[in-house]
Amino acid sequence: MKLPNAVPKPKTRKRAPKGLKRSRMRQRNPKRKGSAFPAMRDPAFCAWVVTAHRCVGRGLVFPRRVSLNDSPDVLLGRFVHRCWGEITAAHVGLHRAQGVGDRGRVVPMCEALHSYYDNRRAECNRWLPDTVLEHIALRLDRDYPGGSGDPNP
Repeated sequence: MKLPNAVPKPKTRKRAPKGLKRSRMRQRNPKRKGSAFPAMRDPAFCAWVVTAHRCVGRGLVFPRRVSLNDSPDVLLGRFVHRCWGEITAAHVGLHRAQGVGDRGRVVPMCEALHSYYDNRRAECNRWLPDTVLEHIALRLDRDYPGGSGDPNP
């Protein structure tokens, strides 16, 4: 019995693995030619909320540090919030991406509290409940000098 001649197989070059393509998410959808919910946005109202009001969490007591500026309260074992960063418009409850308008849904928060509210919503709601924030948002909508007072016209 005769065996065939053994010939080595050609070596293939190993390619470097392709990683995921990383790109930023676009603000607007090019197929739609604009924002997903343009009628629900009110930039003038958001600018008024941010410039004319202070952070809603200023001076409140939280169980953990919200920002590095928070001062510890030794008696309570908690931290008194001191604002850090710019004041931003935070949506209470549902977010803008879910089709919710700005009027009657926006409260002013510093950057630190806004990120704490977005990332740890359940924990933040123990100390700053959504019902309180909704009342503040409705009061801001009612007091807005440039509008009809109608949430989401």
